[in-house]
Amino acid sequence: MIGWLRRRNRDDLRPTYAERQAALERARERLHRQARSEARRRTWVKVGLPLLGAFAFVLGLALADRVAARSAAARPDLFVVERLEIEGTRRLDAAALARAVLPEGAPDPIAPEEVAARLEAHPWIARVAVARLAPDALVARVEEHEPAARARAIGEAPVLVNASGVAFADAEGSEWDALPLLVVADPPPRDRRDPLLAQGIGLARAVADAGYTHIELSLDGEDPNALPALRVDGIPARIVLGAGDPAPKLANLARLLRTRPPDGPEGQALRAMREIDLRFAEQVVLRPVASPELGNGGPTPGADAPGSTTGVGAPRRATGDRHGESRRPHEHKEG
Repeated sequence: MIGWLRRRNRDDLRPTYAERQAALERARERLHRQARSEARRRTWVKVGLPLLGAFAFVLGLALADRVAARSAAARPDLFVVERLEIEGTRRLDAAALARAVLPEGAPDPIAPEEVAARLEAHPWIARVAVARLAPDALVARVEEHEPAARARAIGEAPVLVNASGVAFADAEGSEWDALPLLVVADPPPRDRRDPLLAQGIGLARAVADAGYTHIELSLDGEDPNALPALRVDGIPARIVLGAGDPAPKLANLARLLRTRPPDGPEGQALRAMREIDLRFAEQVVLRPVASPELGNGGPTPGADAPGSTTGVGAPRRATGDRHGESRRPHEHKEG
C-alpha cells in the first residue's frame, strides 16, 4: 500500500498547494504592475499632456515675441499697428478708446507696451494686457475700476473710490449720489491704495448691510476719539461710532430706534438730538442741540444742552472728558 502511494505521488502531475499559492502571488503581482502602469498612463494623459501643451504654448509665445521684436526692428514699416481691438469694457466705449489710443493714420510703429501704458493712463482702467494678433493688429484686455464709494476732502470735489480703497476718477454728475460718501481731511492720492479709505469702505458696507441709506462717514478730523462718525438718511443727528467692531454699535442704534417710534414724542425728541454716541458698550449717549436757556447770557457757541444716556453707565475717563460728554452736572441719565 505504501509503495503504491509513493508511485502515485511520483506520477501525479497536478500542482501542489504551495505551487498554487506561488502562482497566485505571481498573478497578483502582475495585475498590480498593470494597474500601476495604467494609473501612470492616465496621470500623464490628464496632467502631463496639458502641462506640456501649456509650456509649449508659453514657449511659443515667447519665441514669437522675440521674432516679432527682431522683425519690427529690422522692418518697422511692416509692424505699423493699424487695428486695435479692446475687450472687457463695460462703462467705457471700446471703439472711442481705441481711437484715442491709436489715432487713425498714425504712421509710426507702436509697441504693445506703449499701447498698454496709454490705456492704463485712463482713470477708469485698472489693469491692461496687450498681445499682438498680427503684424498690424493688437488686442487689449482691460479691467475697469468698479466704484464702491465717493471720497471728499473739505473744499474739494468728490472722487470715486474702488473696493480696495483706490481713488481713480472724479465723481462728476448725480449718477454717484447713491454711493457712500467718505469725508477725509486731505485729498486722497490717485491710483494708489489708501488704508483709511479701505477701512471706510468696509465700515460703509457694514452700515449698508444694517439697512441704512445715504451713508456719510467722517473718517479723520481734529478729534480722532470721536471718529469715525456717521450720518444716514432718516436720522438728523450725527452718529459717533468710534473705533472697533461696528456691528454691536449698530445693533444698539437699531434697538434705540425701535423703542422710539418716529411718530411718538420720544421719536420726535430723538430727531431733535444733535449727536448719538455709540462708543460705549451697552450704552447710547444722546446729546441735544444747545438751548437758549442755558447760561446767563444765552447759548455759548459749541455748548451742549442737557443730555441723557440709555443702558448701563458709561465708563469714566482717566484723562478727562471730551467735549459734550455726559459727566457734566446738568446732564442726567435715563433708566
